[in-house]
Amino acid sequence: MFKLLVLSPILAVSIFAADSKADCDISGIWNHSAKPAKLIVDLSKAEILVYSHENNDKAIGLVVLKAIKPASNLSSWDAKMYSADEDSFVDVQMTTKDCNQLNVVFQGDEVLALVR
Repeated sequence: MFKLLVLSPILAVSIFAADSKADCDISGIWNHSAKPAKLIVDLSKAEILVYSHENNDKAIGLVVLKAIKPASNLSSWDAKMYSADEDSFVDVQMTTKDCNQLNVVFQGDEVLALVR
C-alpha cells in the first residue's frame, strides 16, 4: 500500500508532463535561427509567413510554409515549403523540441530552425 501511495503522484506528474510537452501551441512569432528575421506561424491559415526581416523588407509577408497539418506524432506536422532548387513547394516535416524550437526537415536534412 505504501508503494502505491508513493508511486501514484510520480505517475500522475509524469503523465501530465508528457501531455504538456505534446500539446505545444506553435502559433505565434518565432525567430529565425540563422537570419535577423521573424516568422509568424498562423495555424488558422495553415501557413508560416515572414513577419519581419532586417536584411530584406521585400520578404515580409511571403509564405514560407503552407498546408500545415498535424502528423501522426503529437509534436510533429507535415507541410509544404518552397524550394528554389525545385521551383515549387516540396513536402517537409516539422517537429518541436521543448516547445521552444521548431525544426523543418526536407529529405532527412534540417532546412530551417526557428526559436522562441
